[in-house]
Amino acid sequence: MSNWKNVNNWHWVNKNCVKWAETYFTDKIVGTEVTKDKTTVKITSLDELTGDVDLNQRKGKLITIFDVALTYGWKGTLEDGTEVSGKIFIPEVAHDTDSDDYVFDVTIDDDKPAKQVVRGLIRKELGPILAEKLARFSDDLIKQHSSDVYIDPSQLGQAAPPRAAHPNTKEHSATHINNTSSTTGAAASSASAPKKVNTTTIKDTVEFLTSANELYNTLLDPGRASIWSRGPAKISDKVGTKFEFFNGNVTGEILELEIGKKIVESWRLKSWPEGHYSTVTLTLEQSSDCVKLHMQQTGVPVGEEELTRNNWNGYYWRAIKETFGFGANF
Repeated sequence: MSNWKNVNNWHWVNKNCVKWAETYFTDKIVGTEVTKDKTTVKITSLDELTGDVDLNQRKGKLITIFDVALTYGWKGTLEDGTEVSGKIFIPEVAHDTDSDDYVFDVTIDDDKPAKQVVRGLIRKELGPILAEKLARFSDDLIKQHSSDVYIDPSQLGQAAPPRAAHPNTKEHSATHINNTSSTTGAAASSASAPKKVNTTTIKDTVEFLTSANELYNTLLDPGRASIWSRGPAKISDKVGTKFEFFNGNVTGEILELEIGKKIVESWRLKSWPEGHYSTVTLTLEQSSDCVKLHMQQTGVPVGEEELTRNNWNGYYWRAIKETFGFGANF
């Protein structure tokens, strides 16, 4: 039997793994301890995790997209027995962060000169250990959750053969028309009636370190779109033209344009009910140092909100920032 949900792992699949990440960063980091010259420091708690952690599968390829900030509590003891405590803030643990690029901002409660030795111990001895542990996150994320978004080819099986068509002779057709003419119209009407889809609205605001005009062109220029979407992209800056991204998994039509200020489009995922489109309104607000993109999407099928929001964040906003250096992290 073929897998009807995601044949050949072709469709765009996403899993939000933030809750799992909280447990992971607690289990792997809390309890880590170093001692040097009779001074000891130990991580005692994960106080805060903010950001996004997603595992995605597209065309059989597993992709980790994550960007989180972590705040840990720590306690220690100086050589003379004085107890110290404080926080370690790690501003960015991301899928594209090298182990040498992790930053550890150390704060000390009731900071006094005598306690500064702890700051050096954390940065020189504890920091490299933490960096090594953090660098394993991406691989562990895939190992733990890959089965939820990727189907092993051996489990896909063979697609069911198509049904054989009935012979359609003129005699058979005439008999069918004569005997069913009174019901054909009703049946056709029922078959063509669109299914009702319960929908909702999602909204988001994202900052980009560029100008409104530059972002507007990045969203609508086919050359740029092919770069940030990492594949062939069909898009135009003309009202009434249709667009297509990610090998047909996202399609729609440009409904309204206001250069540098506004884009309105119909938009759907291939997996949505046939013929159902949402309406996306992108409003660009220019400020002195960035542009704010306000996104409102009406008509999103109920139950698809989180997946749709995560796909915007991962495959549109983050991809554009990383590709063109438009800065501000999520």
